[in-house]
Amino acid sequence: MTRSRHKGTGLLRVTDPRSDYAFTIIEVMIAIFIFALVLTAIYSTWFGILKGTKSGTNAAAAVQRSRIAMRALEDAFLTMTMFNDNLKHYWFITEANGDFSGVSFVARLPANFPGVGRYGDHIVRRVTFATQPSSEGNYELVMNQAPMLMNTNTGAAEAYSLVLAKDVSLFMLEYYDLQKGEWFTDWVNTNTLPRLIRITLGQGKSKSGNYAPQDIVTRVVAAGAQPVMGVQMGPALNQGNFGTNPIPGGGPGGFNPGGPGGFNPGGPGGNRGGRGGR
Repeated sequence: MTRSRHKGTGLLRVTDPRSDYAFTIIEVMIAIFIFALVLTAIYSTWFGILKGTKSGTNAAAAVQRSRIAMRALEDAFLTMTMFNDNLKHYWFITEANGDFSGVSFVARLPANFPGVGRYGDHIVRRVTFATQPSSEGNYELVMNQAPMLMNTNTGAAEAYSLVLAKDVSLFMLEYYDLQKGEWFTDWVNTNTLPRLIRITLGQGKSKSGNYAPQDIVTRVVAAGAQPVMGVQMGPALNQGNFGTNPIPGGGPGGFNPGGPGGFNPGGPGGNRGGRGGR
């Protein structure tokens, strides 16, 4: 402690030197403000990293789903099969509604195809690809498959269903007509197989606000099979209950999406109208 005499009064004033090193209220408030800024910067950086990681994970998952979806479509189209002597089970049925398409056909699926092991040795399946509304309010690409002769319309048996892609904004199937030299979104001749199929899959929405897909993948598949003459040999499944509609639908596990691109033709009708028929 120090003592000093106040001029003019003769009084002594006692002061504590430690008081010269104390923080004022303004200094404390400034320190708290700076500390808050540091915490805000740290939180913003962490939140940005977390958001970027989530966006990257979602983008990677979307790319992976798109790759799997395109691989499944290519494998199915490459293994299409049709027997002219038993056409009522082999119709090639398509549907197009704006930016969404659907298709149903019979294929002898490869061993690595999703869900191929669910029905034992019955690898000749009717496969259906189409879009349906999702719980998030957008659309998803769904694949259904079941043995060719399995009756899925009564509810006694269910088709295997798998979501191949989510947030689908474009699913377009086009078929090349060799006679006209043009691509069409509808294949009206249900008792023949197209030679070339162009698949376009778009996911997400463009940030430009024009409703265009954010990511688009396109593939062209050259079908390796054409209708075969002769009787198909092999084990049958539920032949006694099989009706005239080979498309899974109308019951549990059936396929009737009820949205853009979704279709349930109700049964093969031979050569449907459109483009003047063929």
